[in-house]
Amino acid sequence: MSTPEDNDQPIFDDKWLKNARTMNSNASWANAVVESLETSGQKYLATFRLWFNEFPAPPNDKQKLRERLECFQNNQHLGGVNELAWWIFMQRENLMATVVPTTKKASRPDFQLKPPADCFIEITTLNISVKDRQALNHDETIRRVIGKLTDEKLKQLMYAADQKKSGVLVIFDYSEWSAFGTNFFNALGEFLLGTKFGFKDVLPELSAIIYMERKVDDGRIKLSGARSAVYYNPLACYPLLVNCFPLLNQFRYPLASSERSSTEPWIYLCKP
Repeated sequence: MSTPEDNDQPIFDDKWLKNARTMNSNASWANAVVESLETSGQKYLATFRLWFNEFPAPPNDKQKLRERLECFQNNQHLGGVNELAWWIFMQRENLMATVVPTTKKASRPDFQLKPPADCFIEITTLNISVKDRQALNHDETIRRVIGKLTDEKLKQLMYAADQKKSGVLVIFDYSEWSAFGTNFFNALGEFLLGTKFGFKDVLPELSAIIYMERKVDDGRIKLSGARSAVYYNPLACYPLLVNCFPLLNQFRYPLASSERSSTEPWIYLCKP
């Protein structure tokens, strides 16, 4: 359990590094960082020290984020990474946003964007099993993944609807298969807005899904400009304003009206 003194300590400090060096799990993200501390590992930690220090969350929420970032378990760490990466992306695109404070009484989304986007954002991570990766073009696999994610984020989406605002689910993908040109973003668009029209089976409180492909390159965080996209739910009770995320590919109904973004292949979120 954290103590008040923990809040005054820099993130990824010497104590954390000592624990990381003595950790026995080669499967942890921290192992790769420790092995490359003189090069890419140091860049990676420095990036998140900077982002974390500038992250404008209430103290309790910021402490929870710190615990996730420093956690040696991949799913916890990557969840925190994705939350910070989205915040940096919003700043890069001049999207005015605030962190939504958490409460013990009800689950709330991660961010609220001011007009013109005027929506709530909930961040989640796409975790695909080896078996599912091999069958990722199958509609049933995509249906199961989207259903699981929306079920897990039901309370956050309902919160947005209660505020009469759009509720947007941002799905970060860092899995290996996404780097091999499988174009999952196209398969997802076809499932949601093509002949299967998968949006008919999701909550009307879900205004849009944003798919972000994320990679780490020499310690730097980058997003795919070519394979990240926003999918607008035409059945949403509070539709998301079209083109409020102009950097991303746009998928709308009918699918023929969708547009590819004209961005660079990769969007770096930190300085070289």
